[in-house]
Amino acid sequence: MDLLLSRPGERVDSATGDTFRHLHHARRALDGAARWLPAVDPDSAAYGGALGSAVEASGAVIDLIRGHRDDTGAPVTPYALAFTTRSARAYHLSHASSTLQSVSRIVHTVRRTLGNRNASVRLQTAHASLQYASVQARYTGTGADQALAAFPQALSLTPVPALSTDPLTQDAGRIRDDCERLSRAAYETLHGRSVQPLSGSDLQMITRWRSLGTMLAGRLLMQAAGEAPSGEAGTLLRNCADLFRNSARAWRDVQERWDRVVDVDDPQIRPRLPKPSYEMVRRGQVSRMPRGAPPHPAVEIARASTLRAGRLLFGGGWDPDSPTRPPEARPARDIVADAGGVAELAQTAYRLTVADWRIAVAGPRAVTAIEHRLLTDVPEHCPADHPYRFYQLHGHQLERLRNSFQQVCAAQQAAAQSLLAAAPAIGMDTSRAVLDAAAHRHITARTWAPVAVTPGVVTRGAVVPPPAAPGRRARL
Repeated sequence: MDLLLSRPGERVDSATGDTFRHLHHARRALDGAARWLPAVDPDSAAYGGALGSAVEASGAVIDLIRGHRDDTGAPVTPYALAFTTRSARAYHLSHASSTLQSVSRIVHTVRRTLGNRNASVRLQTAHASLQYASVQARYTGTGADQALAAFPQALSLTPVPALSTDPLTQDAGRIRDDCERLSRAAYETLHGRSVQPLSGSDLQMITRWRSLGTMLAGRLLMQAAGEAPSGEAGTLLRNCADLFRNSARAWRDVQERWDRVVDVDDPQIRPRLPKPSYEMVRRGQVSRMPRGAPPHPAVEIARASTLRAGRLLFGGGWDPDSPTRPPEARPARDIVADAGGVAELAQTAYRLTVADWRIAVAGPRAVTAIEHRLLTDVPEHCPADHPYRFYQLHGHQLERLRNSFQQVCAAQQAAAQSLLAAAPAIGMDTSRAVLDAAAHRHITARTWAPVAVTPGVVTRGAVVPPPAAPGRRARL
């Protein structure tokens, strides 16, 4: 409770402070009782069983929350800031109340079985303090943010390859894991915390894979429309698929802006250069292109998520680099069954929109960090009397490159909006969308809007349109 609810430099309201005070009294009383009891062998069964599992589970909760921050305490995902609100503290208190009540009953039972009066007195004090803490936590836990139940695990940026032998039933879950990793990479890039910053070649490859992956996600939604629970749900999913195709086109526009752009520090992606003449070689006017660092992990993660989407659609043998014509899509019933149902497939598609939006938000920041080393050989923009084939990008070229990412943001918002609008018809849980709304407010203003959660009911979300139309909101 102390680790979850108390943060340095934050003010704690009086109600939460009362809970802390009662817990402090209980802990002191338990420590005092322990001095009058015989020591227990750490290897004995007393450390196992249900209580041992409860202790491990409590530690897992703390590790889950800490995983969203680095060693210095800085956030590495947008969800790290979700626990800084009062409603998040209330969420923890509401769940801690029943736990504290159970612990107080255990302490009371132990006290009655002891023959040591000194220990019994202290255990009675601990029992009373835990009961007070439980009641106070239940009172303070009103107004809890139930969306925190969808709080994700902060996955490391270690790619999990997509193998042709992987069971298709695991693809949807692994795509969602890939989305968590891509979101983390985007957030670290946005705030300049990446251990390995994205290069120009990394951005080009990620853009390529996300363009293909978004198109495949739209195809999956088209297949799911045929298995939707009602005709209305099928129509809504087809509309979602259309918006996913728009998103894929927006990603392709970004690809075109990167065409014939070279990052001189990492020229993995570059135009085909003519072989140098013998005279240039003799004069020493030719040098090898530098070898950049290995690709950013986000490149392989983006590729893996695209492969999984394609194999869910076409089968385990699908290869995007194959020169042959793509196979026919698998039967819709098999696709939906392997994805876990229509609602789970839509949830996976929604998570892709969130990850893509964050990548697009971080894109301009990544371009600005490397703009000094971006060159192009497009002849129509070459400065007059420039002696070399390659020249540095002009400011207007860089601005168009940044703006192309903004078009992706708008397209992904529209796709997310359509999925959340279809959620009631297909039974998709939108608790994660509510959590995303809170997380996105820490990234940019006027994006995914906060949505109230009703326990046990599928929540309807809201997306705010781009800043070009201030004051207007599209309800989902």
